[in-house]
Amino acid sequence: MWHTSSLLYEHMFASLMSARSMLDEIALAFDASSLSAAEAVRVVDELGSIRRVVDGMVAKAARRVAETHSGSQSAAASVARSLGVGVGEVRGAIETATKLEGLPATDRAVREGRLSGREAQLIAGAASHNPSAEAELLAIAKHGLVPLQDACVAARARVEDPAARRKRHHAQREFRSWTDADGMWAGRFRYAPEVGGALKAAIEKQVQRIFRDHKNPVDNESNDAYAADAVAGFVLGDPTETAGTVSTATKGVDATVHILVSHGTLVRGGVADGEVCEIPGVGPVDVGWVTELLGSAFLTAVIKKGKDITTVAHLGRRVPAEVLTALVVSGRECDIEECHHRGYLERDHVHDHALGGQTSFANLGWLCYRHHRLKSGGWQLGVRDPGTGKRKLRQPPSRAA
Repeated sequence: MWHTSSLLYEHMFASLMSARSMLDEIALAFDASSLSAAEAVRVVDELGSIRRVVDGMVAKAARRVAETHSGSQSAAASVARSLGVGVGEVRGAIETATKLEGLPATDRAVREGRLSGREAQLIAGAASHNPSAEAELLAIAKHGLVPLQDACVAARARVEDPAARRKRHHAQREFRSWTDADGMWAGRFRYAPEVGGALKAAIEKQVQRIFRDHKNPVDNESNDAYAADAVAGFVLGDPTETAGTVSTATKGVDATVHILVSHGTLVRGGVADGEVCEIPGVGPVDVGWVTELLGSAFLTAVIKKGKDITTVAHLGRRVPAEVLTALVVSGRECDIEECHHRGYLERDHVHDHALGGQTSFANLGWLCYRHHRLKSGGWQLGVRDPGTGKRKLRQPPSRAA
């Protein structure tokens, strides 16, 4: 038996050495500048598949190192040094590899190079709590990391008691900080969606103010930079009274958190199949929390019963309250295909209002700043995909020719 295992190991190791030797030769002769656009895309696709397969194998091998060493902490550190990555990344890979033992379909997708390490981590984390969602999550993974993350959050929430989930989130809240390699103060944070939704809305509201203060496109900075200014302003107050560099005052920010809740859910006090209780762009929340906050100054509850918001229209540019609310709860994300930007978004008339386009739910959407500028410059929106709700943005015919 030992002899057979030894032969299999030697064959596998010889194959790995051969594969590495071939890749070494390719890398030495590799010249990306000589590739055409189509060739570059093809090379990235092939290398991506190789990377995904290798990442999956590394995770399984790292798990075996941890199993066969007396101290899992030292084993993870040893693997991290070998790979040149952080210990936390190795621990995450080991945890994912362990969960894949009970998720054969996801494990197969990893072996076939169809899932990245991050995608495998998300699916394994959600499907280990809700195994029935595994096939659904594997299908959604084809559409990108952002929709997959949303689906994983929802899949886990479906099988967890809302009150228990809210309590767990509260216990796991954190705010950590450190000085990075460049001497900047950096950090990470985690908040329950009930709190995070309000913080997110307040920051986004202030980001829009800061953005409008920079009317010259040359002066515009990234959404992340403006968000950093907003948070600094909230904590430090009026920038004229501090030594900071916050670009605009933040006092008096009046933000609204929208919650999408089915009528039956609110009446019953629990979410049934096909119903929702969530903050759009954040995730599911506890119905009990919504009930507690009904009537609060920062809360707008949109109960899915009553006026058909899809039929509401307005002759002018002003967006009726019902339509604006419908836009918010339909998903705060750029409408363009493969763009999952959720930062500073601008309302857009699909068919220009100046050319007779209605101010209606059907004729309005969200575009990120970059895609809104392209559309304003003549790029054309395609029809909305019935499955994803996204649109293609095409160059004007004169430029595409």
